[in-house]
Amino acid sequence: MLNWYSSQESIVKPEKFAPKNLDFVKFGVIVFIRRVYNWMKAAAPDIILEKEESVVGAKRFFATESGLAVFHSYFGAPATVALAEALIAAEIKQLIVFGEAGSISPKIDIGEILIPTFAIREEGVSYHYLPPNVRAEPSSNLLRKIKAFLDEEGIRYKMGGVWTTDAPFRETMDKVLAHSEAGALAVEMECSAIFCLSKYREADSAAILIITDTLHEGIWRPAFQEAKVINAEKKVSETLMKHLAKLAR
Repeated sequence: MLNWYSSQESIVKPEKFAPKNLDFVKFGVIVFIRRVYNWMKAAAPDIILEKEESVVGAKRFFATESGLAVFHSYFGAPATVALAEALIAAEIKQLIVFGEAGSISPKIDIGEILIPTFAIREEGVSYHYLPPNVRAEPSSNLLRKIKAFLDEEGIRYKMGGVWTTDAPFRETMDKVLAHSEAGALAVEMECSAIFCLSKYREADSAAILIITDTLHEGIWRPAFQEAKVINAEKKVSETLMKHLAKLAR
């Protein structure tokens, strides 16, 4: 078990990297795919601010008059947590990660939507925020809001655990089987770190993931460009903009 946690305050403060002039933002959505960012931007008629490379960990972002901001992040726990630290320091304390994941269980397939209920911590970032024995979980309040608007729109989804890893090229079959048996349905690279950071900083975070590939058969089956993946990402993008804009007011 990693033993990197310290209860002392950090020397470098995230407040130094907090984006300016975003005090009106109530909800932040972190995405990783350019097409997702573009769909969310197209679904937001009230954009009042857009910038490129202006926030640590983000390639670009836009913010709406209704108090919602979407940030196009780099992949992986370190970059995503650096971005989230800056956003939380700017008082954006409700964050949704909208990303992609690979199925490690026959219980979930390509194009399906997964709402993580916990994350197995196999990345390095979370161990700097919480001790190893603390379970990585999303905010129950934000999880409830996500379920409510997906249900309202009649969008089907599954709930279960995820396995968060820093090493996508070391996703071995023994790990796939072990984590699947522990209740994880998919593997991705950010959730456990974001959940632990949020708990440490007393913020809310949750995630929505689209299944884009499968590993559970022992063979990697990528489907990133298949219609059912693209359609699911577009539908969730538009739904997030519609409902979070209302919640952010």
